[in-house]
Amino acid sequence: MKDSRQRSVFRIKSRLSRRERAFSLYDALVTLTVVSTVTATAVPSLQHLTSSQRMSGAVNSLIAALHLTRSEAIKRSERATLCPSTNGRECRDGGSSGTVWDEGYLLYIDHNGNHAFDADDMTVRYFNAFEGLHIRSSAHRDHVTYQSNGMASGSNLTITFCDKLGRSAPRAVIVSNSGRPRTSTLDANGGALTCPTAS
Repeated sequence: MKDSRQRSVFRIKSRLSRRERAFSLYDALVTLTVVSTVTATAVPSLQHLTSSQRMSGAVNSLIAALHLTRSEAIKRSERATLCPSTNGRECRDGGSSGTVWDEGYLLYIDHNGNHAFDADDMTVRYFNAFEGLHIRSSAHRDHVTYQSNGMASGSNLTITFCDKLGRSAPRAVIVSNSGRPRTSTLDANGGALTCPTAS
C-alpha cells in the first residue's frame, strides 16, 4: 500500500516537472522578439565593421606594395614600377574616368625605363583583386615608378578607396611626387573624396 502511494506521488511530481520545463506560446514570442531586436541592431554594425576591415586591408596592402616597389628599386639599382593590372601580364591604361586598381596591380622591374611592361621586363609580384571595393586613381597618373635612389618623380597621385555598398567612409592613399605614400580622408588638394555611385 505504501509503495503504491509513493509511486503515485512520484508520477504526479514527474508530470509537474515536465510541465514546468515546457515553453508557453507567450515565452516563445518574447524570446523571438528579443532575438529579432538584437539581430536588427547587431547585423548593420557587423556589416560596417566588416567593410571597414576590408578597406583597411586594401589600403595597407597598397602602402606595403609601394614600400616594396621602392625597396626593389634601391636593391636592384634599377627602375621599379607599380601599375594597375587585371592579369599580372600587362598594365591597365587609364581612361577618362580614371584608372581601376581594384582588379589587382603589378610590380615589375622596368629594364629599359619606358614606363611600359615589356617582354624583357621582370615581374616581381602581382597583387590580387579586392572584392567589394572601388579603387581608382585619376587618369593623368596611372603608375608609380621609383628610381634606383628611392625617389619617384611625377605629380601627386591620389588613389581613392570606396566601399561599393557605401557602408564605410572613403579613404585615400596619396603618393607625393617624391614617392612617399600617406593615407588620408581627403584628396591631395584637401577636398572631399568622390566615389562611384554605390552598387
